[in-house]
Amino acid sequence: MKFYEELGFLKPFKHKDHETLLNIVVTSTLLVKEAQQILRPLGLTDAQFNVLLILIGQSENGRLNQTELGKMLLVNRSNVTGLIDRMERDGFVERIPEPGDRRINLVQITEAGKTVLKKAQEIYYKRIEEIISALSPREGYQLCETLKKIRSGI
Repeated sequence: MKFYEELGFLKPFKHKDHETLLNIVVTSTLLVKEAQQILRPLGLTDAQFNVLLILIGQSENGRLNQTELGKMLLVNRSNVTGLIDRMERDGFVERIPEPGDRRINLVQITEAGKTVLKKAQEIYYKRIEEIISALSPREGYQLCETLKKIRSGI
């Protein structure tokens, strides 16, 4: 099935670059929805999942200062405070003052955060492996390189 038919369009795209861009956007939207379906039953959003992954994977001790964390997140930086507020309320993270500079907060994953992250990772990684298995390792590498080229032009 042609992409335009997949979208329910009656005619092919006149501009191939627009078709390429829409392919990326539609695929991205479907992947985000898939992640949301996996994470929602665990009480997580995709942004919260990213925070927990970053705290575990990008720090030595499960904590980062809020500014560093904000730079690594895939959300608008202005949303970081509200995101951390909600995660703290839900018990997934806690803020602790930076030793020596009380103006800076460290965001630290809690035991509850580690527990929910472990459950989420099991389900999420299994599902993305199923999805990405449609590509050979070489195709996956080529896709990443192609998307990197597109990002470099933005």
